[in-house]
Amino acid sequence: MKWFRKNNKKLMAAVVIVIMFAFVGGSALKFFLQRSASSINQAMARYGNNKITRLDIQTARQELELLKMLKCDAMLRSIIEPISRRSDLRSIFMGELLFGESASSARLMGDLRRTIRQNEYHISLKQINDIYRHTATSDIYWLLLSKEAEEAGLKVANEDSGRYLAAMLPQLDKQMTYATVITSIVNRQGIPETQILSTFGKLLAVMEYARIACSDEDITVEQIRHAASFEQQAGDVEFVRFDSSFFAEEQGDPSQQEISAQFEKYKSFDAGDVTDDNPYGFGYKLPDRVRLEYIAVRIRDMADIVVKPTAEDAELFYMDNKNASEFQESVPADACDPNSQPIERTKTYAEVAEQILTMLLERKKVSKAEAILDDGREMTESSLGSIDREDKTLDTERFKKLAGDYKTTAEKLSSKYGIKIYSGETGLLSADEIRKDAYLPFLFVTGPRKSRVGLAQVVFAVDELEVSELGPFDVPKPRMFENIGLVRDMDGRIVMLARVSETQKAAAPESVDQTFSISTVDFSPAEPNADRSENIYSVRQGVVEDLKRLAVMDSTRIKATEFKNSIAKLGWDDAIAKLNNLYGPSDVNAADANIPDLLMAQAKPFRLDGFKNLHRISSSSVAAFVRQSERNPTGMTSLGMIRQHKRLIDRFYSLIPPDSNSLDTVPMIIEFKPQMSFYCLKSLTINRIGKKQYEQTKSIQAYKEELIRSQSLSVVHFNPKNIEKRMGFEWVAEQKRQKQAADANAPVESNTPGES
Repeated sequence: MKWFRKNNKKLMAAVVIVIMFAFVGGSALKFFLQRSASSINQAMARYGNNKITRLDIQTARQELELLKMLKCDAMLRSIIEPISRRSDLRSIFMGELLFGESASSARLMGDLRRTIRQNEYHISLKQINDIYRHTATSDIYWLLLSKEAEEAGLKVANEDSGRYLAAMLPQLDKQMTYATVITSIVNRQGIPETQILSTFGKLLAVMEYARIACSDEDITVEQIRHAASFEQQAGDVEFVRFDSSFFAEEQGDPSQQEISAQFEKYKSFDAGDVTDDNPYGFGYKLPDRVRLEYIAVRIRDMADIVVKPTAEDAELFYMDNKNASEFQESVPADACDPNSQPIERTKTYAEVAEQILTMLLERKKVSKAEAILDDGREMTESSLGSIDREDKTLDTERFKKLAGDYKTTAEKLSSKYGIKIYSGETGLLSADEIRKDAYLPFLFVTGPRKSRVGLAQVVFAVDELEVSELGPFDVPKPRMFENIGLVRDMDGRIVMLARVSETQKAAAPESVDQTFSISTVDFSPAEPNADRSENIYSVRQGVVEDLKRLAVMDSTRIKATEFKNSIAKLGWDDAIAKLNNLYGPSDVNAADANIPDLLMAQAKPFRLDGFKNLHRISSSSVAAFVRQSERNPTGMTSLGMIRQHKRLIDRFYSLIPPDSNSLDTVPMIIEFKPQMSFYCLKSLTINRIGKKQYEQTKSIQAYKEELIRSQSLSVVHFNPKNIEKRMGFEWVAEQKRQKQAADANAPVESNTPGES
């Protein structure tokens, strides 16, 4: 009776349903069951000529849940290549496609990028981000991948699935065994062991198919030999460099006709773009550029407005954190024996008191600076109200008018907090100018999952440029005049708000006389008469400098040749000293020990320099860097330097005959046009790889080359759009829409006899 009283509502509902079916008759029950069966077998989508029903999707979803119970998400991330001991990207990308979760995936991204860089995989940031850009749910991709492996004839027996599972589970957690995990699932979920193993077998089959599909390129013997020589051969070179720019300072300016001809010929070339028609790499095309507005606070200015931490604060912090790594040190177990077994010791409070006080003060200063700029952000956004910032139809000019003025906001903050708040606007900055600045390369924005995104990566992502790539775990793409920040400094010097106020797409200059500001963040006091010419970019100046250097190339060659001839009489050291006496600055005493190193280098512009253990850079390595730097504006700025360095190394290697290990005809003068320089070589040797060494390492080299290719293809194999394309996947609704469109465009049949 107690049970009946507790469940009386449920019983009444059941009774009402039974009475309803009895009243209407058996036909209603039959209709209800038929409708349910029809719904579950309804075609939702298709792949190829096969339909995907609701039941198929539901089954796929249940299988994914079962695989999660088996910890397959963690398992796929932990798989490593057996020989290289490197993470297997095939399993990682598969895991992210099927089980990717924002928190853990965001942490994985940093490690993934480092792995790709270190191993020279041909994978871009956009390709990684595309894994997370689904047009369907994970269960659809699981269904498609498992069907793909099945159609390829891959099937894993339950016995093999069990052995693999038994081996992997303890590696994830020592307390997990095959028996405990399987028993738990069987008892709690009621899923038979055979079904568990067959589902896990599907996962193994998908992994095996990915391995086969990504490893179908044959590596030739010539490719292996080529890769081995690039990786294992090393060279040593010593030289004195004659840079034409040093001698161009005294060269007169070219004529207007020469300037115009040079500009017109190379105005659409990128600087450093070396070709057969442009061996010097002349180029005056202006790159993509942004102008930034900023409100900045210097951390050191916070010292006067924060309450300094007390000894009590420091002691309390020590008591709460004394087991932290910074308070631990390794010391000998026997203080009298420095060679005794080391033990871990916690430093006493007295030893770390000053360190803690300094750290707490820095934290307070940073926290105060961030609070001030948070206040500034609210001031600048107060007029935006409830405007939908994602609205693409919102006019930029309207947004600009609603966004608060940075200069006025900075003045209000200065008055409110009693410290100097800096505000200003940069010039039009390229990614390269940002990279070379004292502050901007070290500024970052924190993403929603604590990921750090460089400021340049963020500002070049605006719709007006779309040069850089922002992924699902980065910050949202900003719009013009929208606050970016808080922007923090890796070196802990400043905190700031920033926004993009102007953009310019890459294009040829309007004229040779075009100039614009390239000033950056400025913390110097305002000086009305200060010379700011170094912050002005002039197209004409670049053209003139190139022409002046080109004009002195012949005289630079002559000076290098004279130096070479003097070596036989004076020796290298005295010949270099004479060269510096002839052409070095006369107003600097090079013998003065108090001269800074930089000034000493200017006093002695010619010196014996060189490279040790110099390896050639393969075309594959350059291609990998190009792919990794796609949609990364700061990464692409380094590409020109890498290509130039590759050309120089290749030039050195080309000087030594194939049957020799050294250059005998030294000293030697060589011209290197991309740098507009000459090198006087003192020595050049190559440690070539021998036949025995090659035979010992060729199999490893072949494996490495195959690994790079297969791992690089994995991001393509598991790309959601590629999966849909190769499986011919489409939703049924889309099929119907296409059929209706085709029917509408089809010619109408005539009912009149004889007409067609």
